[in-house]
Amino acid sequence: MPEDTIRLSTEGSDRATAYNMSNKLARRGDDLIVGWLDGPASEGESVRIRVAVCDVESGEPRSVIQLGEGIDNHCGPALSVDDSGRVHAVVGAHHGDFLYHFSDEPSDTSSWSEPEHIGPRHSYPALVIDPEGTLHLAYRESGDRWQLHYTRKKAGAEWELPVVIAQSPTKGYNHFMHSLSIGPTGTLHLTFQFHFSETGINTDCLTKSMSHISSIDRGDTWTNLGDPCTFPLTIGTTNWIFDCFDDPAANMRIGTHVVDRNDHAWLFASLPGPDRGVIWRQTEVGWTEIDLSEVTPDLQLSGGKSTAISYDREDRVHLLVSTTKKKEKPGWSDPENEVFHLVFELKGTLLSNTQITTSDPDRAHWLPAIEHWDWCRPREIGVNGHWYLYTAGNNAGLMSQSDYNDLLRTEVHLGRLAQIHA
Repeated sequence: MPEDTIRLSTEGSDRATAYNMSNKLARRGDDLIVGWLDGPASEGESVRIRVAVCDVESGEPRSVIQLGEGIDNHCGPALSVDDSGRVHAVVGAHHGDFLYHFSDEPSDTSSWSEPEHIGPRHSYPALVIDPEGTLHLAYRESGDRWQLHYTRKKAGAEWELPVVIAQSPTKGYNHFMHSLSIGPTGTLHLTFQFHFSETGINTDCLTKSMSHISSIDRGDTWTNLGDPCTFPLTIGTTNWIFDCFDDPAANMRIGTHVVDRNDHAWLFASLPGPDRGVIWRQTEVGWTEIDLSEVTPDLQLSGGKSTAISYDREDRVHLLVSTTKKKEKPGWSDPENEVFHLVFELKGTLLSNTQITTSDPDRAHWLPAIEHWDWCRPREIGVNGHWYLYTAGNNAGLMSQSDYNDLLRTEVHLGRLAQIHA
């Protein structure tokens, strides 16, 4: 076990800490609320959605509960804490109903509310709460043309009818890799990609574009790079941060975003032509890129990567990325992957680049998660160093493969990033 981490589970799913649009670490006073996905206890059973209450200083777990079940390794929890200290969780679906719960005493299983179903064909919850107590939720909806949806639940009210934000240009698979946040001015930020194919088969899909929309009125209206949105957005009506439609073979991928003190979004992306990893960030003059091949030449950052991103009170951006130092491009789940911590100043300068997992060429250390930055609670996040999670273990493959093994076990590790001093 790597030094200075706490092993929370030895029964993790092969994607125990995956899908970082869903926040998995949330501070609540003296508590750190942590969520992950354990695999089925035995063949034919459901995956187990775990929530731990840990000591916020030591990380040691005080309690671990099961907050429902999921059908497969895509069903991890999305966590958020409101101003009163109430914990909100959206859990449990891959092409199905989300289950919404809340609790004022999260270590007590009986304190969690009865599950409220939000459906019908939802995946990948991205949940944030604004200062008025409104829950904002973005997710993928599968169907004839897969879509990116947004809904909200005002304090004391029901979930509103969803807004179709974006729609796939083809039938079949699409993964929007969406990310939702609230900036320091209260602006909602939503980033997403278009990942699709003419066949609709997931293994044929390529990501061709990425974009950003924002709302200054808590989700009533939205703009796309300055222009008012008419929903649903399509590949013909969206303004792009970057696209590669001119090259049929080109492929890209984006990570989740974080918003800085200037209400500007930052996110990692792997881009083609040439293959490279970059940080895209908003500035006063538009979107600009930091080419990571120039500032981190020792890391292989092209191709799809599992990443996580956050911010701190000293105006620094923290990027966790799972990759290798070898010259050839590793796969998303390469067994040699390790987790690296990159820190950037607000002006875009790289401050540090540190490997934070102990190398093991036979077992991937990947799927990092980090405390999401929360401008509604900025004094709490990342104090004395951000908490983070990762999965130690290899990928079981695609569920469509005949040899897919959902009983594969991984370890779930909780660690704390070293404080960076300017």
